[in-house]
Amino acid sequence: MARRARFDQRAVALVELRGSRIEYEMFDEALAERGWPVLEKRGGGASEVTVRRIWYTIEARFPGSAMNAVRGARERIEVISDELQLDLNVEVVDLVVRDPVDRPDWFVYDRPEAHPHTVQLPRARRWAERWNGWRAKNLGSRDTGRLVTATSTSAAQHLATRPLPGTRPLPRRTAVRRHAGTPHRVPTGLGTRRKAGRQLIWLLALMVALVWAGARIGDRWSQGLGSWWGFGLFVCALVPAGVVVLRKGLPELSPTAATIAVTAIAAFCVGVGLNAARTASEAGQGSRGITYLIAGYVVFNGIRLLVRQWTWQRTAPWLLPALLPIFFGLVPAAGLGLHTFYLDAFGLDLEDVEVPKAYQIAVSLKLMASMSVWLVALSLLGYMKHFHRYIKDRWMGTTVLVFVTFLLLVIGTLDGGVLPAGRAGEEAVAAAKAGRTPRPYYGVEPQWVCARPIGETAGIPVDGGEFVPSRPYLKVGDASGTVVLWDAGHEQALKLPMGKLRIVPSDKRPSSCA
Repeated sequence: MARRARFDQRAVALVELRGSRIEYEMFDEALAERGWPVLEKRGGGASEVTVRRIWYTIEARFPGSAMNAVRGARERIEVISDELQLDLNVEVVDLVVRDPVDRPDWFVYDRPEAHPHTVQLPRARRWAERWNGWRAKNLGSRDTGRLVTATSTSAAQHLATRPLPGTRPLPRRTAVRRHAGTPHRVPTGLGTRRKAGRQLIWLLALMVALVWAGARIGDRWSQGLGSWWGFGLFVCALVPAGVVVLRKGLPELSPTAATIAVTAIAAFCVGVGLNAARTASEAGQGSRGITYLIAGYVVFNGIRLLVRQWTWQRTAPWLLPALLPIFFGLVPAAGLGLHTFYLDAFGLDLEDVEVPKAYQIAVSLKLMASMSVWLVALSLLGYMKHFHRYIKDRWMGTTVLVFVTFLLLVIGTLDGGVLPAGRAGEEAVAAAKAGRTPRPYYGVEPQWVCARPIGETAGIPVDGGEFVPSRPYLKVGDASGTVVLWDAGHEQALKLPMGKLRIVPSDKRPSSCA
């Protein structure tokens, strides 16, 4: 029995196969395993020892985009030839195009009974009849529940009165109506169902681009016209593109109506982007979050396309390394390696400063995100297979994929985690030398303090240098009852017992603690 696999494209191909009857049977079995029907078969007469030519007309079914699908169909057939060592040539191949016209919807309703008006009726009665008729025709107050798709009023009326087995009896005064505010006359130009769906996806992509452009304009608004006018031109260019996309999906719309609709959509999307930039936690960062969301969706969609092209058995070995960054995210202590690089700028070890659990989880998630950059390689492979650019799996392509995956894993870990942690530590040290308060780093919050000794200064044990109470120190943190004070003047860290000191914090560096 033929396997029913999910497919997006259908292509008819004329294939010439030269071989014996054993090879014909092997080819027939391979087609049956893929669920590809044989439409016609010419030639034959071969036995196990004689060689003959036979021509197959087959229908190849496979997932992926319609773009470059003809080449994809040919290569998929050639893959069978290479796997079975057949003398096979694909002579002709073309796509099967079956896209039905998107017919308008008609709703069937029971037309209200109207008085013959042979005599003059009271005004209230006439108004009531008109109101009931308008409600039934426009608001659906007397709909029967039947839905009809037709390209004309007469065809819709005929289908509305056609009896169907198992349905309710139709009323005597059956009529058809379209959506409220829609004329009964069907436009001459009608789109197709699948093409309209594809155009809707393009319209959504344009809307996302408009939101991003609005956020970029909001981020650069304070810098003057010279900073954001280019993004304004980008928005203006997207409006006519949206009109073209909308009219291809809905050809019944007039150019004026399509322009007004797209302009309203563009204004709304740009407003959403401007609001995102205005409400951002930091100035100029409104578009960054939208960029990350778009990039994350693009990568996720590429992996989804890869899973659709391959079976789970083939995809699982490539996705198993994804458990590595997830492991770092679930084990909070695994992300503390970034704090090690940060504290190294102060000459400290990880054991010298205690980091709260919440920040351990946060830095672990940061490390997980930076290590997940290697998923871009799998996403790229998914798009290549979706657009039929990577059909024949060869050792060279697999080697390049493994190398790029490893390279992105290393680059993501270094550029997204290790190196930024080291730079943050160096910036904190430079700020302390200049007398400024360094910025916090995932639970490590440096702060200027004055340390007052409790008792005699000589009785306080100090690890790392000389403790002078009159000097201001930068408190880096504490752990197990020991506080770490960094001396900016001598560029050294002091470790003292907290029980021997009274710590007085300050918002900025004091001139003296005497």
